[in-house]
Amino acid sequence: MTTVSARPRVQDLLAFDAGEALLLSVYLNLTPDRQIGRTYEVAFADLVKQLAPQLDDRAREALEREAARVRAYLETQSPQGKGLALFSCTPRGFWQAVPLPVVVAESVHLGRRPYVRPLLDVLDEHERYAVALVDKEKARLFTVYLGEIEEERDLADFVPGKHDQGGWSQANYQRHHEAHVYWHLKRVADELSVLLRHRPFDRLVIAGPEEVAGELRRLLPRSLRARLVACIPAEIFAGEQEILERTLETEREAERAAEEQLVAELFETAAAGGPATHGVAPTLEAIWLGRVHKLVVADGLRLPGSECPGCGRLVPDCPPNCPACGATPTPLADVAERAIERTLDEAGTVEVVHGPPARRLSEEGEGLGALLRF
Repeated sequence: MTTVSARPRVQDLLAFDAGEALLLSVYLNLTPDRQIGRTYEVAFADLVKQLAPQLDDRAREALEREAARVRAYLETQSPQGKGLALFSCTPRGFWQAVPLPVVVAESVHLGRRPYVRPLLDVLDEHERYAVALVDKEKARLFTVYLGEIEEERDLADFVPGKHDQGGWSQANYQRHHEAHVYWHLKRVADELSVLLRHRPFDRLVIAGPEEVAGELRRLLPRSLRARLVACIPAEIFAGEQEILERTLETEREAERAAEEQLVAELFETAAAGGPATHGVAPTLEAIWLGRVHKLVVADGLRLPGSECPGCGRLVPDCPPNCPACGATPTPLADVAERAIERTLDEAGTVEVVHGPPARRLSEEGEGLGALLRF
């Protein structure tokens, strides 16, 4: 059995279809209290017991088979991180174990396709950040992703002090000092550009004294300025844990602000008759027509519905016949999950919103909406 990194190939999961077989998706917490006595194994057993009575004989047999495979993994391995996602389909030889450094809601799901919404939500909530911690002589570059921090570069440049020296006038020496600071910060900006090319990141934070951070900000090329989300005060000797906590706080604030802006754009565009829609039925219709550029989903949304095996139409109920082609629809426990999969299949993107933006989307748009291609 192979364990993959916390940066899974989500497209491979989305592309997998068990066909006549069934796949088990499992999400478990591995927080310290669950590590004591490996009680996450007990939690998994309880989740399986809760699911089994809801299944028919064929599905229950598949659940028992895949659950045995998961139990064998949990009994012989020592999973790392705060969360764990497992995907198992023995008849198709499919297995993925994905360690996650963040806590996830525990659940088990049995179906033809992997249940990936929690995984997508984790990846969406945790974009890759670069952090430049600077002063006038030194710089430390970090990347932060999925709650983990890694130091990438440690730079130091000689910068002469401001005091008078060698008979120079104070004004001349001050210019000399400022030139060295400029060269140092220019080097930092260049190193950030190199980092962006080799380990692409979504957002940038500058940390350091206000004057130095402001000067570095002015030296950033356009590609980096577009990613800059905050300048925060910090000392060059700050520990990694402090930098991580400050970055995660900035990340949460930036994510909520971006979600509020997205939901506002969705409703404003739709109200103006532009390329946007909201509400379950209109959004599912747009997915069927291949028009969705970005699907917007309220956190926790779960909707029963159906999918037509003939034309692929998604609807929020299960009529006896497809309204488009007349075929018999296949019931879905969660049509929102299938909407996410279909959007990604069509090269669209998905944004799961939380907190106040999710409440607004639920109250005004039934928890579902989309920005459209046309």
